[in-house]
Amino acid sequence: MPHSPSQRLASIDDLLLYRLGRLSAVAGRMVVRLCEGGYGITRREWAVVAQLYENGSLPPSVLAERMHRDRARTSRVLTSLIQKKLVLRTTPAHDRRSAIVGLSPDGRKVYDSLMPLVQTINGQILSALSPSEVQRFDAALERLQACAESLLIELSPALPMANRRRGRLVKDVL
Repeated sequence: MPHSPSQRLASIDDLLLYRLGRLSAVAGRMVVRLCEGGYGITRREWAVVAQLYENGSLPPSVLAERMHRDRARTSRVLTSLIQKKLVLRTTPAHDRRSAIVGLSPDGRKVYDSLMPLVQTINGQILSALSPSEVQRFDAALERLQACAESLLIELSPALPMANRRRGRLVKDVL
């Protein structure tokens, strides 16, 4: 019996992360068009709106952590959403150095309007699978996520630190 791409791993087209990235890119284009064309927000901004809707008001650092994003990028997205009046930033009276961000009424309206459309796209993509395949897929995704998180902890100390500004020449790597 021939091996599946995930077993073969002979080319980049066989690699799990590459294949998931391609799926996300194709499916994500529809969400990007909805967000940008219909609501004037980016996909990253949409993710922040959804997180704040589902989790309530949060400190920006906690939001970044929940989203698995760096604080600087999260801060830029929040600044944009505040300018668009979709997010409100408040400073607690007990700690003037901290901040809390939450959805404005307009932010809630965007979520209430956009979420059903995004849910429909997700449902249409998943319709390629039977109900039992969707359940097995969800269970497999959970196991893959747990495995990836364990590997990150295990391998992190041995992996080189990212330094995109400096870059590396191919001869430095080989």
